[in-house]
Amino acid sequence: MNPIRRIKLPNLYNFRDLGGYETGDGRVTKWNRLYRCDCPSRLTESEWQAFRDRNIRTLIDLRSSYEAWEEPVSPPDDLRLISCHFFREEEGADLKGEAGKRFMASLSIDYCVMAETSIDRIALILKTIAGSMLDGNSAFFCSAGKDRTGIIAAEILKLCGVSDRDIISDYAVTEIYIAEVIKKKLDSLPKEILAEISPETMEAAAFSKPETMERYLKWSAGFGFLSQMEKNGFSKELQGKLTEALSVQKPGRF
Repeated sequence: MNPIRRIKLPNLYNFRDLGGYETGDGRVTKWNRLYRCDCPSRLTESEWQAFRDRNIRTLIDLRSSYEAWEEPVSPPDDLRLISCHFFREEEGADLKGEAGKRFMASLSIDYCVMAETSIDRIALILKTIAGSMLDGNSAFFCSAGKDRTGIIAAEILKLCGVSDRDIISDYAVTEIYIAEVIKKKLDSLPKEILAEISPETMEAAAFSKPETMERYLKWSAGFGFLSQMEKNGFSKELQGKLTEALSVQKPGRF
């Protein structure tokens, strides 16, 4: 299959391959191995076929329990769906009450705070992605595929040795693809929740500014992200396996 960065589907706006990025050590991230996307809740059978065509066997859902309940994803039987919440959830919490909190959090919390308070969840997500790729290709998603998905994509690319500039570029293009997703999401919110969203939060929801990811990457490096991953169960061995699964020797010059 020819490498395509963004896969255009009628009901999926931000479906992208993480392949094709140089890693700085003579390698490149593999095409057709790992994908990021917005929520695939409205896909038709022909659109699901686009996942099969790419040998995607596992979908990893980063959304909260309420988001999944409110907007369920029902893939065909031959695709596996794994729920792996980015945010820690209180046992027995009211789903509907939790929804607004989690959605607002994903819009308004600084990425550095998001990651630091969810470090154990991120380790589990990365372990899950690494394990899922033993059975085929994988895709991970949240609601719009920008914030939670953006952090996971950034850390995976960083683990592979991709430059900050390329990671920032991968993040920055997101706002172009998700404009319709964000509009539909905001239109669906109850008026009482919309009333609580400040203009600044609205702007944060709509845009993926380069400086947002630049700041996050600086924080991640200073925080010692990979050592924190090890402490939370995403071992060096698993890190190496994920890197090996996602990178390949770069072809020689033409």
